[in-house]
Amino acid sequence: MRRDRLLTEVHDPSPNENLGKRFPRPSLFWRNMNSSLRNRVPLVFVVSLCLGTVGRSQDFFRDFGTSRSSGGIGPVVPSEYSYRETTVSELRPVAHPEAIDDRYNFALGPVRFCISAGVGFEFNDNITLSDDHRESDVIFRPSLALDGTWKTSERSALHFGVEFSYAKYFDHSQYDTDGILISPTSALAYSFEVGAFLVTLRDRFSYQEDAYDDPTLSNVARYRRAENQIGIEADWALNQQTDIVFGYDHFNLWTVDPEFSADERSVDTVFAKPGYWITPALRVGVVGAFSWIDFKESSRQDGTNLLLGPFIEWKISDVMTLYLEGGIQNLNFNGTSTFDEDFFHTLTDEERALFADNEDSSSWYAKFELDHRANDYFTHRLLGSKTSEIGIGSNFYDLYHIEYAADWRNFIANTDFSPSIFYEHFETSGRFPEEGDRYGAALAVRYHLTNTITLGLDYRFIWKDSNLPHADYYQNLAFLSVYYKF
Repeated sequence: MRRDRLLTEVHDPSPNENLGKRFPRPSLFWRNMNSSLRNRVPLVFVVSLCLGTVGRSQDFFRDFGTSRSSGGIGPVVPSEYSYRETTVSELRPVAHPEAIDDRYNFALGPVRFCISAGVGFEFNDNITLSDDHRESDVIFRPSLALDGTWKTSERSALHFGVEFSYAKYFDHSQYDTDGILISPTSALAYSFEVGAFLVTLRDRFSYQEDAYDDPTLSNVARYRRAENQIGIEADWALNQQTDIVFGYDHFNLWTVDPEFSADERSVDTVFAKPGYWITPALRVGVVGAFSWIDFKESSRQDGTNLLLGPFIEWKISDVMTLYLEGGIQNLNFNGTSTFDEDFFHTLTDEERALFADNEDSSSWYAKFELDHRANDYFTHRLLGSKTSEIGIGSNFYDLYHIEYAADWRNFIANTDFSPSIFYEHFETSGRFPEEGDRYGAALAVRYHLTNTITLGLDYRFIWKDSNLPHADYYQNLAFLSVYYKF
């Protein structure tokens, strides 16, 4: 008998089981399972069903510290950051004082500001990312964004940006935002020069609840967490051809929901990226980073993460740039993780061995990005990556991601058009891994009614195909918005 058919026969959820919750965490599934069924079904079948369906989180650094969440506003595809244009730790670069543009709409003394506000209505036909028990809703999302720059001297600047939003569900008020959502693009950074060093001090805090950006999550409406990343980075220009970027970041993840409490952690990372300009158009070098991972609860084993490999940045022409990076990634843990001590105390030694995870990842990572600016109106890019990420309920999962995105300004009068598509494949660690694929497509249309008012229409489709029963889903999302720039 095929494994998927066998697992389906073991457990067929009732219509209300696990609705709006992560499906199913091993401890929750085992505790709620009918006792007579538990006695009749061989343990291996139960474990096969449970462990693979555990949700995992993409909260570990994309490279050295960045999660890829939307924060509930704005982007409609998982990837928010350009590999080429971000700093080594994947934070967005701070504009040099001489390169500050004219996007600011008012000033208070030496500080220039840009304030914008918006409201939007989202229609979502699957708010819980479920295959069996789909729930739809209309969600009201107001937002407010503040961006500012203070040029403190000819060679230094303070930049800050924050975006707040709120989600109000019309039919499922239990999923209304707790407090205020804070976008992960929010940041505070101070950039200044000291001799040959360009130094940046930065901090970024976010509070997010959306779960769609994690490919391994199913049957969950919210993953509530706060993140903070603080660090220092220095760019040292040794000469006209050689520079070294190096620094330190400290990252914290705090969770709200008890089922995610074991995943709270801090990560300390040191990194360096020496580069050499072979020609004005070709730069090569090496990227290296080492992280110490410290989980809050003893049920998760602490670990380390190493990334080391070469990179190439090639300006193929005035309108095309290629970035390639790859090397080794070792994600190692200090022992066996059990993820839920209360649950594990109820099991025999044989059962604990089946649920625990002591796997490490000794593999490779890779990134590429090809950017093309066809003209002043049309730009597009192709990018992809392969990384190992920390899991929820498992030590890690391997993730492959490829994406194409385009921006077409004024494709008709005063209207911008931005389509994108992506594909992801992942496989989790543990005795009974989940293996799945996600396919997605998105379209964003922006109509500039005036210089200060923009109308928006976004659409996103995601389809997940998993080897585990009840973990598949598809979702359609449409978002109608209006934004005002003061």
